[in-house]
Amino acid sequence: MPSKGTVLILSTYPLVEPRHGGEVRLLNIKRAYETSGWDVVPLAVYPDEAYSKPRTGRHDIPFPQNNPYRLFNGRKLPFVTDLASGGFASSEDGALPRVLATIPGRIDVIHVEQPWLWPLAKALREHSQYSSSLLVYGSQNIEAPLKRGILTDSRVADFEDVTEAVDRLERQAAHEADLTVAVTQEEVDVLTSWGLTNVKLLPNGIEPWQADDEAIENWRPRLPAHPWLLYVASAHPPNFTGFAQIFGGSLGCFSPTSKLVVAGSVTEHIYRAMDDTKWSALNLSRLQLLFSLPDQDLAAVKSLSHGFILPIPFGGGSNIKTAEALYSGKYVIGTPSAFRGFESFIDLPEVFVGGNASEFQHAVRHVLACPPSLPLQAGSQRSECRQALRWDACLAPLPAMVEKLMRERFVP
Repeated sequence: MPSKGTVLILSTYPLVEPRHGGEVRLLNIKRAYETSGWDVVPLAVYPDEAYSKPRTGRHDIPFPQNNPYRLFNGRKLPFVTDLASGGFASSEDGALPRVLATIPGRIDVIHVEQPWLWPLAKALREHSQYSSSLLVYGSQNIEAPLKRGILTDSRVADFEDVTEAVDRLERQAAHEADLTVAVTQEEVDVLTSWGLTNVKLLPNGIEPWQADDEAIENWRPRLPAHPWLLYVASAHPPNFTGFAQIFGGSLGCFSPTSKLVVAGSVTEHIYRAMDDTKWSALNLSRLQLLFSLPDQDLAAVKSLSHGFILPIPFGGGSNIKTAEALYSGKYVIGTPSAFRGFESFIDLPEVFVGGNASEFQHAVRHVLACPPSLPLQAGSQRSECRQALRWDACLAPLPAMVEKLMRERFVP
């Protein structure tokens, strides 16, 4: 089948070994375009301290730690590398010459995931061979309030100019894009309130997993014998900020024979959060820390769990780990924020929402006392309602939307 054209995907993270939710979503966006017949060129301008060379692709460009563009308004601040990357990527004394040297001579669509590299997309459009490229903006969050929350919780002083710059940038991207894609209806509503008319909802999803018998039998004796709950997350700040408060400072809702098992790069942050509490000895005794695991091992751990917890206090967009937990058919306990974008699943009998520490602790005790949830049976109503959570179902409309816009361009 002949190619429909070339899509250039711009991001601040490579897609070679996707780990956090943004990377996973973007990899599946790439696959959606490819499945529909497009050639896709991913290009990341990434912080060089965050990714080793083997984890980067041939078009990816490092953003050095000592580069002057790392400063924001002449100041060295935490959590602004994403915002600063746009200036570096779009400048003649930054990455722009290398970008132009590495990308194809013809690009039909420039898809910018999150607003950070929007300045690069605009710089490319100023070159004649890319002047007619369609611009797609993939909004994973309403970024300004999320950035404000992260900076506030990290006790960064005098950051209002940062959040104002983020707000300007994401509004610019949303208004200038030919198509804007959001992950929750709440964010579609926000973007629409800005005056946008071409905003589409494409929710987050999951890649179905299947643990093999050998991995399950390898992990079974290494995990608690009594019912236990699992928390899997990346080191994104909303995944651990406020974690202790969600439990009221204590993991006493887990019996001495049970555990909260933690996996992913969030692990070390959870350890520090619970060690820095009044009941640190009790809390640490209720944790089993697995850190980051290979996919097959993680699939086995998820399959063996009694249920999942989703202690997400704030943030934007929606959480991919929520989709994974819901897809499993096991018990799920989460904060209200954890179910952004998945509100239609809250009424399922195995789903529990804890709006405060007391409710969260009560839900943990209740779920740990329940018999294991029934396995999902293929073709059953419980199973079928979860098929909409698959990435291929969530993102299938994207290429068709882009192709429709391209056809409309050439209608006299």
